[in-house]
Amino acid sequence: MKRLKPKPHQFWAWCSTATILLGAITAALGYYPLYCYIFLIGNSSLAIVSWLWNEKSLVALNTGLALIYLVGLINLYFV
Repeated sequence: MKRLKPKPHQFWAWCSTATILLGAITAALGYYPLYCYIFLIGNSSLAIVSWLWNEKSLVALNTGLALIYLVGLINLYFV
């Protein structure tokens, strides 16, 4: 069996994933708007890692989610 070469930036991807999980925990506990900031950081950083990996579907997913949280924060503070 051929051994797969690991993707670069794995540590950054795992940190981003942990951040998104932390955001889910804070959302479940009702810490609004804190969880929006946490999700924004986690999804933005995972979008960057996905772009470095050239994974277009993950770039679209994480960029879209980050924009949703950004719009929610803009709506909270400016509308």
